Amino acid sequence: MAIGAVTILEILIIMGTSLWAIQYLVSRRVHAYEKPSLNNTQVENLPKVSIILPVYKEKRQSIEKTLDSISSQNYPRNLLEVLIVVDKDDTHTLNEALKAAEKFLSSLNIKMIINENTGRRLKAVAMNTAMKHAGGSIVGFYDADDVFPSDQVLNAVLLLMERNYAAVGTRVYRFRSSVLGGLMYLESIVWYNAVIPFLRSTIKITPLSGEGLFIRKDVVDSIPQSMAEDALLSLKLSSRGYSVGLLDSYVYELAPVNIISFIRQRIRWNRGYAQTSF
Repeated sequence: MAIGAVTILEILIIMGTSLWAIQYLVSRRVHAYEKPSLNNTQVENLPKVSIILPVYKEKRQSIEKTLDSISSQNYPRNLLEVLIVVDKDDTHTLNEALKAAEKFLSSLNIKMIINENTGRRLKAVAMNTAMKHAGGSIVGFYDADDVFPSDQVLNAVLLLMERNYAAVGTRVYRFRSSVLGGLMYLESIVWYNAVIPFLRSTIKITPLSGEGLFIRKDVVDSIPQSMAEDALLSLKLSSRGYSVGLLDSYVYELAPVNIISFIRQRIRWNRGYAQTSF
């Protein structure tokens, strides 16, 4: 019995390694991630961008970290707004968000959005709530604790305009100084640098992450409750014939602090897929 179990394990390892090798070889031949050839001096009228930041049970420092990355963007300040979304009964996070926002009021146009629909605690619900208040023709999404380059917003907008994409995503690397954090970092490297290019080139579907995601608001308005869980959004856009791009950039976010947090995160993701599918 033990020999049989070992044999099955060896077969699974061989199959997994072979699949990863195929994905990697395909991804090497596919230039999945792009940079815009345009620059801001070649565009007369840049669009207004709304950045949505859903927060739930977050600390002030985590919210400040993302706001700091947003405030460092080289996008025109008069064309940038930030919508922080908080559940109405999450008073602790609301107070933390207000403190964080106060620090950046001189550099950012920040609006606090209260999510009244707290019956289903999903990020997608908060995102759809905030969409109703977004004044930009392009909407971007980040989470607390996200860190990203200062040219990300501008390059995402330029790539959307240049290639007429409906949405643009990027790499999201999850990391923390722990064994679990290191493993999640490796997982995200494989996912974004091998698996996604493979899926994009073979089945023509580009999975999008909820961080570093930019989407045209007219596209969102044409698909009711379109800001669903990340994988479902990708399928909705693909099924309607929309083109999706991948920006050659990255977002760093903190990985779960321990195995319990990791399991809860994956349960939350899968529950979100299930609930937003009906």
